[in-house]
Amino acid sequence: MARVKITEYRGKRILLGDSYAGVHVRTGKEKLPAGKLVVKVDQGVKKRMKRGLVKIGVSAAEAKSCMAQWRAQGFTRFIVEPVFPHAPEIEQYFSLERVRDGVRLLHAREGGIEIESHPEKVFTTVIASDADIAHAAQETGLPETFLRETVRVFDQHFLAFMELNPLVVTDGRCVPLDAAVLVDSAGAVFTRAWSEDDVIREAVKHESEDRVNELASTTPASLKLSVINPEGALFLLLSGGGGSIVIADEAQLKGVGHELGNYGEYSGGPTREETYLYAKEVIALMLGSAKPKKALVIAGGVANFTDVQKTFAGIIDALREQAAQLRAQQVKVFVRRGGPNEAVGLSMMRAFLEKEGLLGSVHGSAAVITAAIDDAIEYITTV
Repeated sequence: MARVKITEYRGKRILLGDSYAGVHVRTGKEKLPAGKLVVKVDQGVKKRMKRGLVKIGVSAAEAKSCMAQWRAQGFTRFIVEPVFPHAPEIEQYFSLERVRDGVRLLHAREGGIEIESHPEKVFTTVIASDADIAHAAQETGLPETFLRETVRVFDQHFLAFMELNPLVVTDGRCVPLDAAVLVDSAGAVFTRAWSEDDVIREAVKHESEDRVNELASTTPASLKLSVINPEGALFLLLSGGGGSIVIADEAQLKGVGHELGNYGEYSGGPTREETYLYAKEVIALMLGSAKPKKALVIAGGVANFTDVQKTFAGIIDALREQAAQLRAQQVKVFVRRGGPNEAVGLSMMRAFLEKEGLLGSVHGSAAVITAAIDDAIEYITTV
């Protein structure tokens, strides 16, 4: 199972069905709607507005001209839909995400596209029953019929994450102006609502990702790296599995998701050398950030067969090479790990970090899985 991104067009079609008036443009021969239009690149690109990949209030001819320019930049998929006139103050934020206990709902009545500036206004709840939907409707002010249908569609079609931002709510109607949708790749066998053709295959965006992909191709271990924000303050060396998702989610839940520099994993029993090479890439990313204070989080669940002592030895090798630079940039290292040779590995890590002046905190499997990242968040947010 993997979470993969699908086009905004397909996500809206799943949610709105035949009432959705947007058009997915690939060949350039598609018939466009009449009137004033919104035209966007539809390839999972973040911050499209800031990158000039969204145009609002254009004619069909102007939309075609925009798409021609974007094709020259290498883009191949676009979405065109009628403008929905509205006042900015009625824009809201809404998201659903599949979690262990059910479906987590996040909602803000204020914020819309500026929601990152107002984390204190976000209402959060987990939907596990019909009663939870009624409660969410009461708390958010969203129509209960909208919530029930959206959760039904979310479950029926194997969606893993859906963000509608901004969501315009007016006269009992909910209109998603922008949508980001991730699906469970295993669900392709069981639903006709989306297919592999709707999945966005993103190209490698950063040379560190490229090097990790090359390294992963030479080993049966799992080594993955995604660069999120090169100018972040929180960098992650996570061991794989559901635990790594919980740890990364903790940063988002505490309002510092924008500080995450990367996401990824090392798992499946990598060697000391493989772990060293992987850790080098994450440390190099961290040193490239201009943040005045940064944290490296080495964490994960309790491993079944990945040797904590062996992998920690590889991480220490990488840290030792850059110890002086790490100290100069006020980096602290926060650890929570469990598994084979846990005690020896943790003791070895603590001794190294103390000696090099890099110690943030070190926790074993007796601590909650989010202990290290909670400590790291406190460190980077304390003046």
